Amino acid sequence: MSSAAFTSTTKSALKALIEREAIRTGSRTVAYEIVAQTIGASTSWIRKFLAYDDVVAEPRYALFQNIASYYDSICTRVEQEQQTERAKYAALKVELDAVAKSFDRLVDGAARTGAIAKTPAEEGE
Repeated sequence: MSSAAFTSTTKSALKALIEREAIRTGSRTVAYEIVAQTIGASTSWIRKFLAYDDVVAEPRYALFQNIASYYDSICTRVEQEQQTERAKYAALKVELDAVAKSFDRLVDGAARTGAIAKTPAEEGE
């Protein structure tokens, strides 16, 4: 991987991490602090690294690994949350389908016995 690609990828990951934390906390400043603390860098380094090209040295490999690990843990958490939501909605769908099926049987049974009331328009036919 080239140096430019390394820097670009690292910046993209940092931006995504900060954006996620800003949404979660409601504060961009707090987001920078959380990300900085988690990856082992200062907020000023992150701000400079994201804002300027060639002003701040590329991150050490260890820092890059921390960023990648943090990003991976968030991705894993998001995937788990999505699986939980899918399972919850699938279970609800099964319940709804069961109720709908029993309702359909009830309506079909009533129709066979002639228990469904006719509307005034139908009675005049």
